[in-house]
Parts: sequence; structure tokens; C-alpha cells
Amino acid sequence: CPSRLLVGAPWDGNGQGDIYKCGMRLQNSSCAKANLGAAAPWLRSSAGRLGMTLVDSKDGGFVACAPLWSQECGTSVFSSGRCIQLNEELQLMGIIAPTAQREWGGMYWDVLGCATLVSPCPLPGCSTYMDIILVLDGSNSIYPWEEVQAFLGNILGRFFIGPGQTQVGVLQYGERLVQEWALGQHPTAQRLLEAAQNLTRQEGRETRTAMAIRHA
Repeated sequence: CPSRLLVGAPWDGNGQGDIYKCGMRLQNSSCAKANLGAAAPWLRSSAGRLGMTLVDSKDGGFVACAPLWSQECGTSVFSSGRCIQLNEELQLMGIIAPTAQREWGGMYWDVLGCATLVSPCPLPGCSTYMDIILVLDGSNSIYPWEEVQAFLGNILGRFFIGPGQTQVGVLQYGERLVQEWALGQHPTAQRLLEAAQNLTRQEGRETRTAMAIRHA
């Protein structure tokens, strides 16, 4: 007979989530909140719904996940989720982060006990990488072109552009394919917006979308 029951409370604390440990053997047993926000301060920065997933681990503890945890990077928001590894006493043993997040570095934060973390702690700041290729239809069927330029400027203005951050390339197609600019060619948001304003339509009677997507 199990001596305890673990309960995930993903809507606890305005959506940050938490874990409760409840006794099973004694009469009138109560539940104790783990208060994981104090052990892992990053949980308080986002409504990640910690406890939506609970899984036993081989060392006798368990893993709890916050699948909706997100991070703001400039004007962009990345919803990558995070999981934490806890021992039997609900003490934080490590953080499991998606390997695709490249903001991880070798610096440790004492407040998280990073010497025991599954992944290294994040460096101060926000250095999430993302490469984006935009594929634009420049054939004769697209009119007016000024609306395409406005759309491109609106999209580019929503990303945090910079060296070591988000980089954007643009392909334009009609009957033929043209690489307007490559990744990193315009390393700042201002230069990207200027390039978008000066982008001219290639034109063409055909719209070879499949060719452009395969090339991208």
C-alpha cells in the first residue's frame, strides 16, 4: 500500500503550478504543498502549468513538467516548456530543458543549486537562436506589392534581431527563384526593415511555389 499520493496542481499560483504530497495511511491525513517556486524562481515568471505531467524516475524520485512555460526574448516569446527532477522529499534535484534551447551556458546560479542540474543553468540575458527563411511570392498575381512590403516589415518587427539572436533570410520567387538576402546578411532589425522597404518584385507569369519551398 503506498504511503503517499502526489497530486499535480497545474493551475495553482495563477497558473505557475505546483505539487502536493498527501499522506495515505493515517486517518485525517493532510496534503503538503511543495512550494517549488521558492526552489526554482523561473517557475514564477510564466504560467507554465507545472504538475500537468508527473512521472516516476528510476532513483525513487519523480519528474514534473511545466509544458506551457515560456520565455520572452526581446519582442519574441518562446514556449518551450521545462521539467524538474525531484527526490522523494520534493527537493529540487535538476532541471530538464529542451535541447533545442541554445541559451544554456556554463554559468551556474547558486539559488538553483546548479551543480546538480541535469542541464547547465541559463546565462543572464536571453540568447535564444532562431534562423528564419521567408519565402515570398513575387509573381504577377501579387498586387499591390506595397502590401507585401508592409507585411514583411510587420513580421520582421516582431522578432528580436541581432548577432547570436534571430537571423532572417528572404527568398522571392515567380518563374525563377532569387535569394534576396541570406541569414546574417542584415544583422540588425533596422537594416532588415530598410531592406524590406527597398525590396522590389521579381514578377513573372508563373508561380513556382514548390520549387521555392524545396530550395528554402
